[in-house]
Amino acid sequence: MKRKNSLMYLNTVISAAGLIGINTFLHPCRSEMAMKCVRTTYIASAVLAVIIAVDIIGAVIKQNTVRKTVPFISAMLSVALFFVPLLGHCGGAMMHCNTHTMPAIRITALLLLVISLISVIAENLSVGRKNAYGND
Repeated sequence: MKRKNSLMYLNTVISAAGLIGINTFLHPCRSEMAMKCVRTTYIASAVLAVIIAVDIIGAVIKQNTVRKTVPFISAMLSVALFFVPLLGHCGGAMMHCNTHTMPAIRITALLLLVISLISVIAENLSVGRKNAYGND
């Protein structure tokens, strides 16, 4: 049980680091008018905030149904986060959003997806082990 909690906490820390990163030092292009990359970063920030909220709820609530669904929800949100950069970014390949912000979003999404999938597998293995030994 401790391992599952630590994976949720690790997911929360990575989400928070990604959220802070894309809004501070990995920020999108700064210009006088709102560019596509700024709106994309806002959407990515919202998805990361939802992932943080879901993982905190999963860590706090002790019900089995919540524990089983939180890693799956986090995995689905991570997949959505991975495709957020397709919503729009600047046309120039060397612009800050293309060299820093969008890769940071994708790397964060991949890390979150891997951790969420490990958590889903660990949850399913522990449920299978409980059922095999008659411990419901």
